[in-house]
Amino acid sequence: MNVVRGKQHQVVVALFWSLAQNWGGRALSFVLFLVLARLLDPADFGLAALVAFILLLLSSIAEFGFGDALIQRRTLEPADVTLPFFCSFAASALLAALIALLATHIEHWLDVKGLAPLLTAASLSLPIGTATLFQEALYKRQMDFRVLAVRTMVATAVSGVVGIACAYSGFGALSLVIQVVVQSAISGLWLWSQPRWLPMRGYDLTSFRELSSYSIHVMLNRLLDFAIVRTIDMIILSLYGVAALGIYTVGARVYIILMQLLTQAVMDVALSALSKIAHERDRIAGAYLRSVSLGALIGSPVFVLLAAIAPEFSLLLFGAKWSGSDAVMRPLMLIGAVQTVQFVNSAYFGALGKPNYVFSLNILKFCAVVPAMFLLPSRDIGQLAMIFAFAQLVVTPVTFALALRLLGLSWGQFLRPIAGCLCAIVLAYGAVVLCREATPGMNPYLRIGLLSSCFGATYLTSILLFWRKQLFSLIDFVVKRGAAA
Repeated sequence: MNVVRGKQHQVVVALFWSLAQNWGGRALSFVLFLVLARLLDPADFGLAALVAFILLLLSSIAEFGFGDALIQRRTLEPADVTLPFFCSFAASALLAALIALLATHIEHWLDVKGLAPLLTAASLSLPIGTATLFQEALYKRQMDFRVLAVRTMVATAVSGVVGIACAYSGFGALSLVIQVVVQSAISGLWLWSQPRWLPMRGYDLTSFRELSSYSIHVMLNRLLDFAIVRTIDMIILSLYGVAALGIYTVGARVYIILMQLLTQAVMDVALSALSKIAHERDRIAGAYLRSVSLGALIGSPVFVLLAAIAPEFSLLLFGAKWSGSDAVMRPLMLIGAVQTVQFVNSAYFGALGKPNYVFSLNILKFCAVVPAMFLLPSRDIGQLAMIFAFAQLVVTPVTFALALRLLGLSWGQFLRPIAGCLCAIVLAYGAVVLCREATPGMNPYLRIGLLSSCFGATYLTSILLFWRKQLFSLIDFVVKRGAAA
């Protein structure tokens, strides 16, 4: 009994520090982003977004998915890490060198002036980031999120100050690249100064094959997800130019930050914690239903609220020069309301040793989203964002069907806990629409307070009417778990 309580306490502590790492780091990063948005223009953000696009693709390839494979593996010896580390680090160093050498050719090929020096500078972060990912994975495996949280806050703060200073000094898009390189360097030095593993001569070829069989699915899944999410960047660049890409990047930033805040912290702990109870079907099925309920109760209304107040919220955050970002924000927020419930499926697929499910679902999503963006006409980035967002709904019912089948749950068991919550969200969104129509010409800064209050009051009232039993049951469970831990 004490062992079980000890494990529960470990999970609670890990979740707390994971939330501190992700929420604190992301919140601080977002504040710094807002300052940079006031200092830089859309073309600067467009250039930086293009650099991030290229480096993110290369880092996904270089890491080979070994990080998740190390976390998921039930037993792990130091020799198991050797071959994955050296393969990934060598690949990242080679790709960084190629990017630096070919930067001018890439600039001419994409026809984006000023890209080459940014790529050359940013390539430094690729091998550093890959080496850091291995230490980070081992920290997560041991559920030691405290060091990761402190590291994230310090690296984000220092790199943010450097980035703002560079932007204020007129460095333009290079400010954003320098910020990324500095953050990567600090993160790497921090974790490697307190390593959970050090390079060694010994290696285990059998273990490498086993890790590779899992990691290849992770890598392919990431590449597919990258193609789904990032293809829109290249379409915007080719159709509307680098400044439009900057506006899209800013408009999508709130959506990305929220998805990271509401999902990543839980995902980091979930993969480690759920893997340990994957053989207990009743426990993991109950955990799944509670995860879905929490996502619908807390995550979904936040996204829908921001979709409802997107025009006022965008103006308040970014200013008038980012006009058009609200048209990007609204559809992404609406799809985020679905994804914040849907995202838990990936954690359960991974914990149950089914990463191929995620890969298959991403193939389906790719086949729905990418052709839709190319084939359906759009007049501006707002319409393109709408096509991109709602094409992703094709995969949603399939994702839940697979999860329910794997866990032995019915659609009734799945829908019963969240139906009332979804009704409350719809009513709250409708209330905001009516309130906006009733207050034409109102000051946008005053209106955002009025609309937010209208949404909150309608949502809470509806929750108490339609979801009271499930709400109190969920609160009771959380309180008991907290007391037990």
